Amino acid sequence: MLLKMEKITKRFPGVLALDNVDFDLREGEIHALVGENGAGKSTLIKILGGVHQPDGGRIILNGQEVHFSSPVDSQKAGISVIHQELNLAENLSVAHNIFLGREKGSWWNIDHKRMRKEAEEILKRLSFNLNPSAVVRELNVSEKQLVAIAKALTLNARIIVMDEPTATITEHEVERLFSIMKDLKKNGVSIIFISHRLDEIFSVADRVTVLRDGKKVASGLVEDFTKDELVRLMVGRSITDMYPKYNVPKDEVIFEVEGLEVPGFVKDVTFNVKRGEIFGVAGLVGCGKSELALGLFGAVKSYFKKMKLFDAEVKEIKNPMDALKLGIVMIPEDRKKMGLILDLDIVKNIATANSNLVAKLVNISWRKAKSLSNEAIKKFSIKASSIKQLTKNLSGGNQQKVVLAKYLFREPRLVILVEPTRGIDVGAKVEVYHLINDLANRGTGVIFISSELPEIVSLCDRVLVMHRGRQITILEGNEITQENILRAATGVEVA
Repeated sequence: MLLKMEKITKRFPGVLALDNVDFDLREGEIHALVGENGAGKSTLIKILGGVHQPDGGRIILNGQEVHFSSPVDSQKAGISVIHQELNLAENLSVAHNIFLGREKGSWWNIDHKRMRKEAEEILKRLSFNLNPSAVVRELNVSEKQLVAIAKALTLNARIIVMDEPTATITEHEVERLFSIMKDLKKNGVSIIFISHRLDEIFSVADRVTVLRDGKKVASGLVEDFTKDELVRLMVGRSITDMYPKYNVPKDEVIFEVEGLEVPGFVKDVTFNVKRGEIFGVAGLVGCGKSELALGLFGAVKSYFKKMKLFDAEVKEIKNPMDALKLGIVMIPEDRKKMGLILDLDIVKNIATANSNLVAKLVNISWRKAKSLSNEAIKKFSIKASSIKQLTKNLSGGNQQKVVLAKYLFREPRLVILVEPTRGIDVGAKVEVYHLINDLANRGTGVIFISSELPEIVSLCDRVLVMHRGRQITILEGNEITQENILRAATGVEVA
């Protein structure tokens, strides 16, 4: 056995995150780690990666007990971690991030040209369409994820930990990543793989361990489980309908935009959204779908020939405040930078976005804010020690639920959801899908942007497919298939 984690216990203020958890990893295997948000998966990985130290238990690597007081200690021991919260130097280029701490050149002079060239070769070998000279802060979340994967794969580690590596990348990149993982496995590298997408678990993993509420509840060969069994073990109940769909589309158009342009990203996009429908937007990484959302919300400069919202003409949207006044809200894909104030608690995050509900003039009613926050925790199934817990201390999935709660309490007229289920567990995804159906049936315009094709195919009534910033087609009805979306997304005409 290459790695053993025995009786691992970890406490945070008001939360027992891990309760005597055992986990082991064999040489040359892919071991999946699954569970709901807040089950303890990321905490266990952060202990292995030296980010946190356990309050109890021990780690045995190659037959010897080890202690990691920092990520550097873990990396020196041959462990490379791709964390769910990407750990990249935003002001540096893609190439510099890939070789950060292992820069090419001499001790007195970094060879920038060599680093760019080698990074370009690595990215080409991985089939990742990224410019090695691009500054990371200018990339979208999906592209940053690819940088993190490329960086981890170049460390020549014996153990690679992947915490939700496929959360924002497209089917093409996922297939390439799985191919790389299988090659690494053949060469004796061991992989710990965390994913909420059960299809991926059954496609690539050898064994699986299930955590629930900080405890290990099952472990064994993947082939010994069914998807339904894994879901039941993860959430403690059965889920009969993974993709609920009961919205009722009408003929009435409630939002339309003509000739939308986001300079440098999106060119000449035209579509409308009907009452009661779920309108999807799909495409490969870098196609412009995220920038389309930002442009509609006024977060980046955009232009359009014509826009109407509930028959009222919209002249321009200069900034997000303009959008909010019109009743347009966006659930951003980058929850940490655009969705939350991480150093504030749940109450204050929800209050800042809903001053119209909790404040009179300049005074906030904290009684109302606390009541709203308690309602949010119940309605969105947010796992937290209390409404006073800092959002930076919540699991990634629960942070996402707070983002959904804070914006959807505004009763918007048009909702733009960008990767709303990223990093959310199976049970919570179903809750979000119900929420999307309910929004549509209430008459709210719904634009649903996702890289996860099964949810696009299962939930959407029409789908706009983009390729290199341009609108390729709008699919509807039986035309909405994964094959048709991928064909259009790669610039191939749909049959």
